Amino acid sequence: MDFDVLIHKLAEDNKWVLLYMQEEDCYKLQLETPGERHQDVFVSFRRDDSGSWVASIWSVIAAVEDFNLSDPVELLRFNWRHIYGCLAIAGDEVVLLQNQLCDDANWNEVAKAVRNIGFDADSIEEQIYGDVDEN
Repeated sequence: MDFDVLIHKLAEDNKWVLLYMQEEDCYKLQLETPGERHQDVFVSFRRDDSGSWVASIWSVIAAVEDFNLSDPVELLRFNWRHIYGCLAIAGDEVVLLQNQLCDDANWNEVAKAVRNIGFDADSIEEQIYGDVDEN
């Protein structure tokens, strides 16, 4: 299945708000998360070294300045323990990121990745900012 078609079908079936952000060349999905919160999950595409298309599925957790980066070993442990996504820095933001090969992607695994990235990023964001729903 074409990954663009898959994203549209996922958004429709899950009642996620979907926008294509032309300037950034990526999709933005807005998910409802527990506690009447929302979280934006972005999907952008790039090619790996062999030419295969890879979807980067990511969500902003916090501004770098608001995130505790003082213990790199603990951050690496988080990445090992965390099944869906890993911590990364994109520009001046800390994000939760998962990469997905597009050629063999199926509805269930992409839906699970988007949902988990969104819910987990929102949970971490809530730990940092409290009840303020940033992203």
